[in-house]
Amino acid sequence: MGRLFAGGQWGRELPRPQLTVALLWIMGVGLWLVSIADIVATLIFYVTGQPSAMPPVSWWSNLCVKLVTQFLLGSLAIGLAVVVKYAFSQAVSAKLMERALRDSIQKAEVAQPVSTIGGASHEEVVSLLSEIMENTLLDDTAKAAKMESARKQRQQALRREIEALIKAAKFRDAHDRLEEFRLRYADRAPQVQEMEGQLSEALRQHEHAEISRVNEQIQRYIGLGLWERAMEIARALAEQFPENPEAARLPETVRREQATNKRQEQQRLYREIEHLVARKHWRQAMRTAETLIQNHPDSPEANRLREQMDELKRNAAIAERKEWETRIADHIQTGRHREAYDLAIELMQKYPDSPQAEEIRKRLDQLKARAGVTD
Repeated sequence: MGRLFAGGQWGRELPRPQLTVALLWIMGVGLWLVSIADIVATLIFYVTGQPSAMPPVSWWSNLCVKLVTQFLLGSLAIGLAVVVKYAFSQAVSAKLMERALRDSIQKAEVAQPVSTIGGASHEEVVSLLSEIMENTLLDDTAKAAKMESARKQRQQALRREIEALIKAAKFRDAHDRLEEFRLRYADRAPQVQEMEGQLSEALRQHEHAEISRVNEQIQRYIGLGLWERAMEIARALAEQFPENPEAARLPETVRREQATNKRQEQQRLYREIEHLVARKHWRQAMRTAETLIQNHPDSPEANRLREQMDELKRNAAIAERKEWETRIADHIQTGRHREAYDLAIELMQKYPDSPQAEEIRKRLDQLKARAGVTD
């Protein structure tokens, strides 16, 4: 078509085919006129000629073939002229559209360097228009070859996208794009199987790495005593990988370790209480016993301690009163009579029936005088 249009480069200035169209029209019309002239001459000769001078049958056959050939060639020339003119008009329309959009985009780029047409750049729009124009001028074979080439390019681009998604661990997106590839390119089953294998292997490796990572995180939470958080992420992992036995066992593992830790804590507290009682640290023993009963009310140790709490409280109270008695005596010996008087009043109010309270009542007037307290 470039030669038919007398040369030129598409995408720049379009060559004008007026001369070519005119020659084709002249050729076609000329052939038709020659055919008509032959027909007219033959009819005149047939009408005015002598029967003895009539040519043989073969001459008539050759004349018919000649006339038909001339008529067909003339029709072909005129038809080709019409095709050339139509193709030129289509090319001109595409070129004008390209120029109009190019001018509007260049004006818009003064304030906005990127085209607003679908977010495409100026170069992308111009390239697309040039491609449309070129496709208009291609014949069927060239169009088929170009479409096949474009199809292969799209297929390769989609495959690269799937592989990139797999590498980025975006498995759901990779799966969706792989299904799209399967539907669009049903004749590429080996490639689909290869990408499915890549996705399955990546999923397996990701699953193993994710389970190891979450398992380490669970152990850290267990070490800190954050059992609820450990159980939460263990259940989330089991839901994420329901077919993985290791992930499915994690919640039960956390429950078992929590129960073991709880039992060990109960036993440790009970041994600590026994040690404090043996050393007659009654007040500390009572506080530890209260902690065990509060935190582990259903444990065997808590049940045993409930039977011993009255004795622990009595001994703790005795120890506290003795401690106060000693402090009061120390304050008196060091001349801090007001502090001694205040502690004595506090002891009588808290333990009014104790022997220490009875002894203080006997000496209360003396303590009050030394402390300088007047009613």
